[in-house]
Amino acid sequence: MAKRKDIISSDPIERLLSLREDFDNMFRDFFTGFGASQMSRKIFPLMDVKEDSKKYIIEVEVPGVEKEDLKLSIKKDKLIIQGEKREEKKKEDESFLRVERSYGGFRRVESLPTGVDESRVEAKYENGVLRIYLPKIAGEKPKEIEVKVD
Repeated sequence: MAKRKDIISSDPIERLLSLREDFDNMFRDFFTGFGASQMSRKIFPLMDVKEDSKKYIIEVEVPGVEKEDLKLSIKKDKLIIQGEKREEKKKEDESFLRVERSYGGFRRVESLPTGVDESRVEAKYENGVLRIYLPKIAGEKPKEIEVKVD
């Protein structure tokens, strides 16, 4: 059975900014016609986190985002993923009957797992998927603690 590691932001500032973004989206949706499809329009890339014996692998879905519009950084044990999905230019003889796709900027901040060699982090982008490779520090293994009975 595969282990699942969740990387969740515990930074209260980031959580507050996310809450503010949720409220901004709620008011925008209210004034632009609220519907079920509007609820899912928030731009927040989905991601999976995997690991093997040598590294963690984060796969982020960013379809329609150009490589040049992606920015990754590490600051104080946080991985910051930023980008922008640009809206397609509307042709003069076209008019939209329905708009369900989301456009705009996004920012996601995640705590790094312990034991990551930040100097060797790599990222690759292909077919709308950003893969971030977080190598583990060589030789660092979890210390096992014996559980004793009183």
